[in-house]
Amino acid sequence: MTISKLIYILIFIFLFRLFALKIMNIDLYVDETYYWYWSKHLDFGYYSKPPLIAWIIYFFTSLFGDNLFAIKIASSIFYSLAAIFIYLSAKEFFDKKIAFFSAITYITLPGVSYLSQVISTDSLLSFFWIGSFYFFIKSIKENLLKYWILLGIFIGFGLLSKPTMILFPFSIGVYILFKKELLKNRYLYISLIIAFFIYLPNLIWNYYHNFIMFNHVKEISHIEKSNHFNIHKLLEFLGGQFLIFGIIFFGVYLYKIKYFFKFKLLFIFSFTFLFIISLQALLSKANINWALPTYLTASILVTYYLLKAKPKLYFIGLILNIALSLIIYFYHPITSFLGIELSKKNDFYKRVLGWSNIAKKIEKIIKNYPNTTLLFTDRGTMSQMIFYINPHPFNAQFFNPSKKIVNQFAISTNPNNYKHKDFILITKFNNINYIKKYFKSCIFLQKVQTKVYKDFKREYYIYLCKNFKGY
Repeated sequence: MTISKLIYILIFIFLFRLFALKIMNIDLYVDETYYWYWSKHLDFGYYSKPPLIAWIIYFFTSLFGDNLFAIKIASSIFYSLAAIFIYLSAKEFFDKKIAFFSAITYITLPGVSYLSQVISTDSLLSFFWIGSFYFFIKSIKENLLKYWILLGIFIGFGLLSKPTMILFPFSIGVYILFKKELLKNRYLYISLIIAFFIYLPNLIWNYYHNFIMFNHVKEISHIEKSNHFNIHKLLEFLGGQFLIFGIIFFGVYLYKIKYFFKFKLLFIFSFTFLFIISLQALLSKANINWALPTYLTASILVTYYLLKAKPKLYFIGLILNIALSLIIYFYHPITSFLGIELSKKNDFYKRVLGWSNIAKKIEKIIKNYPNTTLLFTDRGTMSQMIFYINPHPFNAQFFNPSKKIVNQFAISTNPNNYKHKDFILITKFNNINYIKKYFKSCIFLQKVQTKVYKDFKREYYIYLCKNFKGY
């Protein structure tokens, strides 16, 4: 099982996922258009995330244009590259067969299959996490400066991908508890210094923006608001891991935890992450995808155990994961073939439907008011409309009279620069009394809606607001 065979399979999976995207006929997620907007305002930091995702989107849209495929394509690429690093890492511990199937295990995980169709910080984090792991293996095995330098580079760019990359150096610290001699290795500190300096621009950006990203991370964690254990949230989170890793694979991982502990390096860089995110779920809440880096090295552990002890169970687990992935990709055609009526209760793709249709209807209205600027009251609608309205209204403004920094638009836009100008207000609310006082007049133009299902529609109210007074 050579790496060349793996690369052929990864290319096939990559092309298949592009085909599946075409078949799905969906719009972009709110966060995807939000990140795309960031890519039009390149910086060293943003409200809720480090800058790398914006840089990556900028790169691919510069090559292929501002379209769904160009925005999403990086995700599948980075997961494929992560699978190659899994192969290389597994080969350091076991044989080529284990390495090959470990990579296959990972690239076909239901969680990876779903997230490979979504541009998010998870794909970048996964790549830099497993790349860092591989170079950490090579560093401690061969103690060559080049590997320690590469380790520092990968950790640094991992930190520029997602804040939870900080758990990688934390995991190194856990490993040092068993290998204390590493503390005497000066190359380790060189590596960490390199990582720090790569991440430093984002740290400086946060300093000049009152550490807004760190405050956001604290807010979404809800740690400060927690005064008791949320057992049901923990169980909900752990139950979700069966969807991410697969029913059989996650079951085996939990059941054989004591066995896996003897592979300390692999185990520490999977279980430490899962434990901390599970603790987060217990204290407040955690999204099921937050633990995704767990399964980079867990895929190696589970694959090794099952191929050695229960090969039939391994292939059953693999087939189940592939089947679930196919359901994810072809959910709409499958439900249509089975005669299942979709609704907001049974379609997990509802969040990416209807946006382009509503944008076309709004576009027709605003063409009648060429000397106005678009104004929004929520970041989700603003992100989607800036992307889907043609031409892109990059001068759109976020209505924020409290002046609190609640999203990136509160940083990058300022309606006060448009005093005495006219706006087209696009909002979910039919009562805008709290907005009217900031204008000389606000005239209701039209209610715009698009029906997604009989129990789900997107609906907006459009107003012409004249002579903005400022706030």
